[in-house]
Amino acid sequence: MASLSIQGVSKTFPNGHKVLDDITIDVASGEFLTLLGPSGCGKTTLLKAIAGFHPLTSGRFLIDGKDVTALPPERRNTAMCFQSYALFPHMTVAENILFGPRQNGAGKAECHARLEAALQQVDLAAHATKLPSALSGGQQQRVALARALAMRPGVILFDEPLSNLDAKLREQVRFEIRALQAEHGFTAIYVTHDQAEALAMSDRIVVLNGGRIAQIGAPDEIYDRPATRFVADFIGAANILKADILGLAGETTWRVRTDLGEFDIRSESDPKAPKHFVCWRPEAAEIVSEAQAPQTNTFRALVTAQAFQGNVTDVLVKSGASDTAFRIQTRRPLAIGASVTLRVDPASLCFLEAAT
Repeated sequence: MASLSIQGVSKTFPNGHKVLDDITIDVASGEFLTLLGPSGCGKTTLLKAIAGFHPLTSGRFLIDGKDVTALPPERRNTAMCFQSYALFPHMTVAENILFGPRQNGAGKAECHARLEAALQQVDLAAHATKLPSALSGGQQQRVALARALAMRPGVILFDEPLSNLDAKLREQVRFEIRALQAEHGFTAIYVTHDQAEALAMSDRIVVLNGGRIAQIGAPDEIYDRPATRFVADFIGAANILKADILGLAGETTWRVRTDLGEFDIRSESDPKAPKHFVCWRPEAAEIVSEAQAPQTNTFRALVTAQAFQGNVTDVLVKSGASDTAFRIQTRRPLAIGASVTLRVDPASLCFLEAAT
């Protein structure tokens, strides 16, 4: 395992498009860090720059304190798992896994030891003599991971490795990769546009937008306390309202006025501007009886649409006080046209920057 320091990295393509803008991230040894964002945000460019496939316009990379910015890919102490797996179709599983160590001059005994260990780690010992075409998509992905592990790298780079798998298999392999990383402690930089994948696998998530860092944090922090409207909208579903700050309603509680009424928001930080946006997740709203509803943090709404998802039902509601439809989640379906009183706990609301 190895630490990785990304320091002031920028990248501008020859056509003048700036795809990375002053990216600085410190990745701890053994950390699983995910680069998350929409298409074109710069996440894959950053990953390939770490690998040595893209030269930088400015900035540098340090692995275990050593500046590797000018080194070729094979000398950076990294290995890569590609989206397409990039397995040699004419080579067996064993030959694919050993390609890297042999290229690096490992001896016969060392190659044998690395092969045995890698096959054991991904549970493919019984398939060593097969060609990739004889394997399922999930097995091919495990071969690609075994090939990376056999290189004994300090950092493994994952370029959307599960995007070619069906949903059920993707979930299974997601757990396998995370379990292997936790067991063997390699540092992982993982690129995806799948929010659920990022939330499930990461120690920390870097949300990128337009080549810049929108937010860095643990999965629960990114989900529960998004810093900007972009992050709130991109990570899961979010209900967002404009709000005027009225003042403190408690030691760490702020009262705001919205189109839906007044809300109290629990926040350790002092909102700097008088106007903000506030956000809450669909599952944070609970249905309460009108008689028990408090004066703040509640509003009445009509059920306009719903979609049964199995364990929950996604429900769209609309309040006469606002033109915006809001999403909530319930355990059971509701009647279309039904009137409900909803409450959102102050701890489930957060401020978003007004300019985003």
